[in-house]
Amino acid sequence: MAESISDLVDASRLVTEFYLPNFVVHHVEPVHEIWDLREEIGNGGSGVVRREERRVPPLKDKSQSPKVRAVKQMEKVPQHQQRGQWNYRTELEAVVKFSQPEYAPFFVHSFGWFENQESVFLAMEILPLGDLERFKRSSPPFSEFDTSLVVWQLIQGVRHMHENGFAHRDLKPGNILIASISPVWHVKIADFGISKQAMEGVTRLHTMQISGTWGYIAPEVLGFGDGNNIGAGNTTIAYTMSVDIWAIGVIAMTLLLGREIFPLPGDMSRYTMGQQGLDFSRGPAEDLTDDCREFIRALLAHDPVLRPTAAAALAHSWLEQAVEATGLPPVMEIPDSEADSEMDLDSTVPGSPDPFTKNPWAKPGKELKTYTKALLTKFKSFRLDSILLSPKFQTVVFEKTRFYVLRSDNATDIETSAAHSVWASSQRVNKILDKGFRASEGHVVLFFSVIASRRFCGVSKMTSTLDWENTDPHWVEDVWQGRFTLTWLSHTELSFDLVNHVPVKESTPGFRAIACYDGTEISPGSAYELLRAYSAEERRRL
Repeated sequence: MAESISDLVDASRLVTEFYLPNFVVHHVEPVHEIWDLREEIGNGGSGVVRREERRVPPLKDKSQSPKVRAVKQMEKVPQHQQRGQWNYRTELEAVVKFSQPEYAPFFVHSFGWFENQESVFLAMEILPLGDLERFKRSSPPFSEFDTSLVVWQLIQGVRHMHENGFAHRDLKPGNILIASISPVWHVKIADFGISKQAMEGVTRLHTMQISGTWGYIAPEVLGFGDGNNIGAGNTTIAYTMSVDIWAIGVIAMTLLLGREIFPLPGDMSRYTMGQQGLDFSRGPAEDLTDDCREFIRALLAHDPVLRPTAAAALAHSWLEQAVEATGLPPVMEIPDSEADSEMDLDSTVPGSPDPFTKNPWAKPGKELKTYTKALLTKFKSFRLDSILLSPKFQTVVFEKTRFYVLRSDNATDIETSAAHSVWASSQRVNKILDKGFRASEGHVVLFFSVIASRRFCGVSKMTSTLDWENTDPHWVEDVWQGRFTLTWLSHTELSFDLVNHVPVKESTPGFRAIACYDGTEISPGSAYELLRAYSAEERRRL
């Protein structure tokens, strides 16, 4: 097994002696830990979960290990038999990775893993309050406030997974464990048993075996709607990371209404075919807010292209109440210019209360900067789900391409460029673009925006270096020099309001792509978010 796991997973391996069915011994310096096996507390398709207790030595216990834990036992499957079978390696990789401090507190923590010839054992924290499914069944419908708290944490966790190339694929209340309840809910994502990691930089996840739990499975997985027609030549079921966004939408609606949303296949079929809308009724005196309905409708778009990414969903106004309730400082106003973006993320208002006093998952000594940054949309150059882009955008090679925003005062410039397939900028911007074109070996994508009308109005690829000797006459009047050719990928207009959450890059999360200087380079993750928005807007206009 060692050759098929990462260094991170290998480092979390516990050297173990087995004395089944009674106890196991871990060789942990400077002492040995003895864990007694107790009762079974869970049993699912991916394995059996038991509670275990650590024997405390007679002397003072100086161990950093917990005194109780949950251990999931997963039977090994020989490599040649794994097709269509449970793959414990993926779950192990996901659990260990998302147990790292930077991903807390949105995932169940792992204490390590061990194995014998027949099985792999995953040691995890035990949460006595149980899972969300058990609580949901015995409680009345959740308030919007409590639901927003739960949903905000789920989307934060999913965002981390997606940025690292993982899709969970089985999000449901039974896989969400409760760390604390009202007044401030804290939940953690568990059970990565059928999660799938993107391989070789591609996050188009295919399988002909339906995975997940009925009621929370996205329609494209079941063959409903437009999800199976994304991209040319796609004849298999399309599993994209957007299936997790759908599942969160169903979870939100289920918590709010206290009933199943798609109890039968016919219900989902009618919804995806437009024959039946979402029923938000839960009593005449308890209508859901328009903000809430709008948010859930977006997550439950039957076309996966139209669903927001996790980063975009986090920017929705309905989740603002959840951010405030965590005890974190409110989201800072995002500046409208680069000059305004020099903000001190470590500063707080004098005399303000401790921002972590009501935060159940804040660790002592954690810097304010870490949590403040977490409230702002953050992108990385991660494995990008290109199947959710329009076919013309799928040709963009994110690993090689450099992306820039070009700004104009009027739409006439854009129309002229579209007619002649040329563009000229100021000498400063022209030099930036020429340098980027040469450095990327011709892979440059440009997003054009018009300031006055507050919209992006096109996407193009740069197709030549700068011609400094020839300048079109209408540019000479502006004392500009040089020009380059381009090919247009889209002339669709995209309102700034649809992408105002997109930053320029992760190191300046408060500096927005819609308000940057002419010629500013943006990160691949931000470019992907803009292209996703373009793809969704074009899909809506079909």
